[in-house]
Amino acid sequence: MTKFADKRYYLAMFVSRNKDNQGVVGFRQRSRTFLTSKNTGELELDFLEFCNRGVHGENCRFYISVNERDHSVIYKGLQHYLIDNPGLDLTKMENRVASLAMKENAHLTKRFMFDYDGSKKYIDLFIDDVTESMGADNVIFMITETPNGFAVITEHGFDTRELLKKWGDCVSLKRDGMQFVKMKKKLEVLLDD
Repeated sequence: MTKFADKRYYLAMFVSRNKDNQGVVGFRQRSRTFLTSKNTGELELDFLEFCNRGVHGENCRFYISVNERDHSVIYKGLQHYLIDNPGLDLTKMENRVASLAMKENAHLTKRFMFDYDGSKKYIDLFIDDVTESMGADNVIFMITETPNGFAVITEHGFDTRELLKKWGDCVSLKRDGMQFVKMKKKLEVLLDD
């Protein structure tokens, strides 16, 4: 057994998007996606550093993958990639590892995430419908609030056709979604440069 077997790996994403920063002087869209074994609390300083690199008034978002990643699959994929691409720019290694971790064969879990952007007063009805659609053997893994509604995460997938038809445009399914953690606005210098 390797020393990596007892760790859980996820994709983390810090992003500063155009739609969150309209009218912010000097803004340019940027993002960082990377594989991590840290939990969201342990990533706080990394997120703060990302925010600090932005301009005054810039909004940054922090996301984490809902599905755990398989370290051994990513590791083997990286080995093959390095052999096949001897000219790889090593400064881009974080991006390459994240890209390998995004592949479907690297998912260790198969959670679904529903992005619910409907009225808050109907979220309980939606959760009831999700629970009914999943059947008795399945459970909802987590429900979190997002800037525009809620994320409802199930432990694994199921037939969602009727559920999505019923809820229409206010719900979208992400088979390997990135869960919203927080948003931060840079109002002053957050860390010393």
